[in-house]
Amino acid sequence: MDPTIFRMYQYILLNMGNKKTELNLEAVKAFLYDHCMSEVDTLQQMIEGEESQAFSFKCGNAEYVIRINPSIAGFQKGAYAYHHFHSERVPIPRVIQTGYIDEQHAFSISEKMPGITLQDVDSATLQRLLKPTADVWLALSKFDPDDTTGFGDFDASGQGVYVTWREFLLEPQTYAWERALPTKELAMCQEVLKTFLALVKQCPEERALVHGDFGSNNVLTDGERITAVLDWENAKYGDPLFDVATAYFWSPWLECMREQAAYFEAHLSSLPTYQERILCYQLRIGLTEVYETALQQEWNIAQWAIKRCVEIARDLC
Repeated sequence: MDPTIFRMYQYILLNMGNKKTELNLEAVKAFLYDHCMSEVDTLQQMIEGEESQAFSFKCGNAEYVIRINPSIAGFQKGAYAYHHFHSERVPIPRVIQTGYIDEQHAFSISEKMPGITLQDVDSATLQRLLKPTADVWLALSKFDPDDTTGFGDFDASGQGVYVTWREFLLEPQTYAWERALPTKELAMCQEVLKTFLALVKQCPEERALVHGDFGSNNVLTDGERITAVLDWENAKYGDPLFDVATAYFWSPWLECMREQAAYFEAHLSSLPTYQERILCYQLRIGLTEVYETALQQEWNIAQWAIKRCVEIARDLC
């Protein structure tokens, strides 16, 4: 897909399709009864993502999760991830089926994986999990995607939509900032964008597997090991330090990200242009967060992300 068309598609989803549409417990139960041709047991609503609903249930002796979202694209990428990336070192839930409940609701049924999220563990457990979490990141970074093409976000067939990593990084230049932000916030982001653009030249054209939202509520654990890596909607090909930068960007918000960033700093900071790449990728993550949340009028998050970007940009001075 042409990157320009892909960006237009993303914009449409942000403004229309990705606004969460709720289904109640009874509607989900009725769908599962028709789908499974039998009663489902212990249907329970789980903690939701920003755009998806999630329910756990039993069918026979097996436990599953059904996720519901206006868009099927992320679910299809989850199925691709299981078939191509799942291993003992990178456990990924098996996707049983994806499809549509109706015109407004796509679904994905996957096996339920054991454990709780990293952001839900206590501080002592978190310290034990820093190395296992980093080991999963390392395994991801070693995956060879040579049977696919492109950089940046990939589609349901595993093909990246950008010709180069730099092209993906520079996407915030194409955002309709004037439509998204008031004058004061627009000026702040334009200054951040200048700093970001100066850093992009420091970033290598590496092509490895990048989860795109690694850590916190997308990693499950039993307290000793990592039991699952969830939510592959933002997966891409590029520099694996992009996932490391995610921990840095969200470190003021979440203890698990703060501790993981400190672990990465202690073990990876000798890599070439490490600091410049981490700063650049944090700003790329932050600018996109600002833009998307502003479009969805989630102003509290947008304001926090602007402040965070300004702080990061000042670190370069």
